[in-house]
Amino acid sequence: MEVKRDYLDIHNEQIIIDGTCPLGQDEEHIFKWKQGGVTVMTPTVAVNHNLQETIYNIAIWHNRFRKYQSKLMHIQTVDDIYKAKKENKLGILFHFQNSLPIERDINLLSIYHKLGVRMIQLSYNQKNHVGDGCNERTDSGLSDFGVQAIKEMNRLGIVVDVSHTGYQTSMDAIEVSEKPVIVSHGNVYNICPVARNLKDELITAIAENGGVIGINGFPSFVSTKKDHPTIDDYIDHIDYIVKLAGVEHVAISVDFFHGMSSLISDSEAIKFYEQRLTDGKWKKETYQTPPWHYPEGLSLPEEFPNLTKRLLERGYSRQDINLIMGENFIRVFKNVW
Repeated sequence: MEVKRDYLDIHNEQIIIDGTCPLGQDEEHIFKWKQGGVTVMTPTVAVNHNLQETIYNIAIWHNRFRKYQSKLMHIQTVDDIYKAKKENKLGILFHFQNSLPIERDINLLSIYHKLGVRMIQLSYNQKNHVGDGCNERTDSGLSDFGVQAIKEMNRLGIVVDVSHTGYQTSMDAIEVSEKPVIVSHGNVYNICPVARNLKDELITAIAENGGVIGINGFPSFVSTKKDHPTIDDYIDHIDYIVKLAGVEHVAISVDFFHGMSSLISDSEAIKFYEQRLTDGKWKKETYQTPPWHYPEGLSLPEEFPNLTKRLLERGYSRQDINLIMGENFIRVFKNVW
């Protein structure tokens, strides 16, 4: 009982940021993060959306802020994060998992910033007007438009995210950006060798740039050896980055989404998977066939306390856990916003 009380006390006292939350876009799932003790959840407000669709999604969130004003807080500054913790509210940080909503108009970045967008991923697996995705046939690097976009994101205070982004585009982004660049959700290639994961050179470059890497729970990126990985398999990726780059450069981004085995049937998951393959967003070599079992012990947002407990059991100090669970993201936000 003493051990249980200790880890729950630590878990409840710290600021916890889940850096990528596609499932959080659905209203029925929002408060699962609150049940897990999370301070800030980052819903995927846009991916392959155009301007009109993106504005619609943002409008839905602003309506939710009115509807749940005693429970939710829109995160636009670092002070908002501390305020959400103090007031026991769930912070909502707008995240794009692609730069397609910018279309080809740099001026839209300032509009999105005014509406509260604070983190934008450059690509989603495929080539776009900014650069190549990690599943593209080519590895051409950042476009001229991409250079302009990153400079404008730096000026406005929007975090540059190179998850799902091609190696050369990511390295170019790090070179161009005057602010820390992050991988909101990405794992270690040397543990799980798939195109979505990061080789040591990119991990080191992110760290030297002052950024962070959020560890992803999607099973294809946790282990190529197990269909049903465990929370320890997940933490192995944390361990690797800590040893390679330092504890200041790893964070949490479980990437819970509606296709998880705990939420939909296998037949529904297969239909979803086949559609992703057909439209080219996913490739079989990178994304395993369903069902998708998230790490045992961290299969739903309500189970976040298990992560604090297991990190303690694996020898992480309370200070290090605070960094991993939220303070590393906060350091980047302070620098960029």
